[in-house]
Amino acid sequence: VTLPLNGTPIKSSLEPDKGPFQIFNYQDYVDQKSVIDTFVKKYNVDVQLTTFDSMDQAITRLASGSVDMDATNIVPDRVAQAVAGKLLAPLNHDYIPNLQKNIFKSLQNPFYDQGSQYTVPYNLYSTGIGWRNDKVKVDIAGLSNPWSVFWDPKTKDYTGYVGFLDDSRESLGMAMLNSGFTDINTEDPAEIEKALESLKQTVPISNPKINITEYKDLAEATTWLHQSWSGDLLGAALFYMPQGTDPSVLSYWWPGKGKGVTQNDGWALLASSKKPVLGHLWLNHLLDSEVAYNNFTGFTGYQPAQTSINAHDLVKNQVYPENLKNVIL
Repeated sequence: VTLPLNGTPIKSSLEPDKGPFQIFNYQDYVDQKSVIDTFVKKYNVDVQLTTFDSMDQAITRLASGSVDMDATNIVPDRVAQAVAGKLLAPLNHDYIPNLQKNIFKSLQNPFYDQGSQYTVPYNLYSTGIGWRNDKVKVDIAGLSNPWSVFWDPKTKDYTGYVGFLDDSRESLGMAMLNSGFTDINTEDPAEIEKALESLKQTVPISNPKINITEYKDLAEATTWLHQSWSGDLLGAALFYMPQGTDPSVLSYWWPGKGKGVTQNDGWALLASSKKPVLGHLWLNHLLDSEVAYNNFTGFTGYQPAQTSINAHDLVKNQVYPENLKNVIL
């Protein structure tokens, strides 16, 4: 998709704007110390973070003008919508050299924003199943169809400890994959309705929670079985395990490359921003290899789209346990 340009990018070689600089993001998804504070120090500017709970909420608040932000986290399937609503500003890559220097080639020119006209990639993740192997006594990874565990009548034993992601595409996509339907980007209303009806069947079985806090809930065992983003398993292992609890009690499964959901999210500069130079510098800062690595291993658990990061080195350096090696793409 080559998106239409809303105006022209800012000129090159402009001086940074004065603060405060306003960023819009999920809670617990950017590190104050390694990311925000280092940006503050580098450009001598105040940064203020405003959070949202879902991308639906973020787009609605930005479109209504109820928040006044400079840069926002965004997911690929909402980029075209945000451009159509004239919410995003086109980018001048002269301010963002780290895009070409550090990022996966496929995401320097992503399918959803050809030429990276509006966005830069942030983190990568797969979607699968996270569980506490000390609580759930099913070999989920060994099942012929692991997704089916959520529809298994025996899962009633875990009622109150089961959850799905609070994300409409993720939950519907899981129901489709469970039934063997792999065109999870379908726009066929009949297939979407079928997936919805399938999801409803899980309610009398385990009455699943709907949230995106499995990184805390699995670690604390307030949830035992949850549809999960890969980064949340790492986050749980690295930052949220209660003292004395070994991270080996966490397990993660996803179908594998070409068979399961993999995604990335990104950051964009907002068209309403009065600080466009700082906005570009913020995007470049997020793509700095040291900043990205520290944000990943010290706070979020989500793998940045950096070519320098691989699972072998992370396990070898004991950054995270080998039992979660499959979370790295």
